Amino acid sequence: MSHLSFEMRDICGQLYDIGALKFGDFKMKVGLNSPVYFDLRVMVSYPEVMDTLSSMVWKFVENLNIKPNVICGVPYTALPISTLVSVKSGIPMLIRRKEPKKYGTMKLIEGTYSEGDTCLIIEDVVTSGGSILETVKDLRHDGMVVNEAIVIVDREQGGIINLNKEGIKMHGLFCLSEVLEVLCSLGKIESETVEKVLDYIRINQIFPDGEMMTIEFPRGRLEQRYSERSLIAGCTLAKKLFILMEKKQSNLCIAVDASNSRDLIRLVEETGEQAAVIKTHYDGIVDWNENTERQLVTLSKRLNFIILEDRKFSDIGNTVRLQMQGVRKWADAVTMHSIAGPGFIPVSSKPVFLVAQLSSAGNLITSEYTRATIEFGENYAQNVVGVVCQDGDFLKFPGLIQLTPGVSVDKGVDAIDQQYTTPEEAVLVKGGDLIVIGRAITTSFNPKLKSEDILAVAALKRALITAKRRVRGHILIM
Repeated sequence: MSHLSFEMRDICGQLYDIGALKFGDFKMKVGLNSPVYFDLRVMVSYPEVMDTLSSMVWKFVENLNIKPNVICGVPYTALPISTLVSVKSGIPMLIRRKEPKKYGTMKLIEGTYSEGDTCLIIEDVVTSGGSILETVKDLRHDGMVVNEAIVIVDREQGGIINLNKEGIKMHGLFCLSEVLEVLCSLGKIESETVEKVLDYIRINQIFPDGEMMTIEFPRGRLEQRYSERSLIAGCTLAKKLFILMEKKQSNLCIAVDASNSRDLIRLVEETGEQAAVIKTHYDGIVDWNENTERQLVTLSKRLNFIILEDRKFSDIGNTVRLQMQGVRKWADAVTMHSIAGPGFIPVSSKPVFLVAQLSSAGNLITSEYTRATIEFGENYAQNVVGVVCQDGDFLKFPGLIQLTPGVSVDKGVDAIDQQYTTPEEAVLVKGGDLIVIGRAITTSFNPKLKSEDILAVAALKRALITAKRRVRGHILIM
């Protein structure tokens, strides 16, 4: 069942009822026929629906903490929604003409703006992202800063990647697979229709140069449902975690790097409900004790998450065996380097995540080391949950989980060379099954709300949907 709110589920049903979503055989702008078509133009005849949807769009913008100077709707279907968002928010609106006026000012951009203004794009439906890029080109030509777009419906056919390559971060209020799931649950369409549309999306992807191609893809790691992959996994904890991610509809691993037990437990209580995994550094807790362990285990059972101690063991087998005593009673899994060779893996009394890559700038891990580490994981799959990895091209075996660290709300590098990527990129580009987010959540004013917000961003909504139908709705061509 979709994680969307009741209001969002209701608006999906209303859009179907007013004829804004049609099923059949439709010629698309990109040249291919499609079994599904969004025609949001009809909303102008249904002011209540338009008002509700525009309120959702503005709330979505606020939750993402986007603060533009001006708003511009992509002509022409997005103009009514953009107008209402402008009125509700008090943010000035611009109109981009599809062609310049042939009289008077002969302007292409209508409205008042200044060079350097930040402009937020609003669009109704995205397939390739071409219409957004046309609008962005003209706005940037006039000196505006344009790097984010809000989309009502993402058809999941590659638009987010095409836009990302042009410096545009796309945020989707809905993705097509979500809408289909809701309509099916409401009894408005049959499951066969859902399967037909998802299969169409899966084999019709748009390359970054905008060329639409029809390609059959083998069902590899990123196409399989988590429950399917649980059947392949050799490690008992990996099987459990696959099922847990699908059940909770969460691919979030929260790194709770507190310095004392009180803060650790408080943060876990506030964020554990949103997490599939809570990652700890117990040796960084100055007052760690058995009571801390008991509280953490109790919370893991109540809030249903896995405890991963990020200890990064890397010594010889006997030393690792001794070090394991510190986490034996409370951790579900630990992280380990492969530098000492594969012999230490069976020695561990806990399932392990092998560190195949790091997110810190200038680290010495090579591609050969990464490949060898992943090979260790495949050969010792009974003991290995997955690999810590930044690049999904390395991991092929569906039975291992890719844990992608270094994720924050914004890209960048901190003062001690930790490199951050966005949730969208971590999931959609890097192929992460689980993404690790720490300070972006734990140092926020409201960690619980922040963790909920991060789960609501476009890329993670896709990841949550595809935890049940893993990327059948958007095979990414890079």
